[in-house]
Amino acid sequence: MKPCDKVMLYAYGELPEEERVSFRRHLAQCAHCRAELKFVQAQQAALLAPAAPAELVDAVFAKTTRRSPAKSWLAGLKPLWSGVFVAVLAVGLFTGGWIMEHRPGYDSQEVIAYMANNLDEEYQIFASDLAQLEADF
Repeated sequence: MKPCDKVMLYAYGELPEEERVSFRRHLAQCAHCRAELKFVQAQQAALLAPAAPAELVDAVFAKTTRRSPAKSWLAGLKPLWSGVFVAVLAVGLFTGGWIMEHRPGYDSQEVIAYMANNLDEEYQIFASDLAQLEADF
């Protein structure tokens, strides 16, 4: 690779140390490479977002950050809401456990009968879907 072909690699820090030193010596002698490197560096700088002024950042944070919980009237309701949540959770777990315990069991004969009646149709649908997929691809 010719030295002039290494401008991009140099600009992006991709050259090993030995080649970087050699390319710097080449830059001192080659106006074309210096101009190309200056152009690439200008492109890199244009892609970087400019830093916002500190005053602007402070003003945005002052308007968007939350108020302290002590100043909020909802802060006093926080313990109440957590107690309600625990109560609702307990009722939900109890109800779910009761439903699971009292649900009707499945009869294995019913499952076998369902499979015997419906499995052939399911296999036929699967086979036709598979055939269509193979035809498409």
